[in-house]
Amino acid sequence: MSDETTERAVISADQQRRAIWLAAGGALILGPPLGSAFQRGPWHLGRWSRPIGIIACVWVVFITVLFMLPTVNPINWDNFNYTVFAVVAVIGFAGIHRLVAARDWFTGPKVQGTPEELAAAEAELEALA
Repeated sequence: MSDETTERAVISADQQRRAIWLAAGGALILGPPLGSAFQRGPWHLGRWSRPIGIIACVWVVFITVLFMLPTVNPINWDNFNYTVFAVVAVIGFAGIHRLVAARDWFTGPKVQGTPEELAAAEAELEALA
């Protein structure tokens, strides 16, 4: 494997991380599949939540496949885009870790402060805008 091939794989993997981070927060990814079982938070897009969530899910799948496509033709072992192996390894490790260990102690995000403190922080942010 050449240095150029390694560089392409690392760049492709990084682009996927950016695409997923930018295009899909957890709520956008989990909202459409869970349907009515998904509990909305205090900030949401109203009736647009579901269509935008579906578009975000489709976009993440599309961009993930796009960035894992080969970068040169013809494909051989020296110029193969190894990103797919790296992405599957990371997702596999994270999934196994979640099933084996994290499901016992991770219960979700914790509220940081009382409702009054959160309202004061919101008021302060609105004053800055």
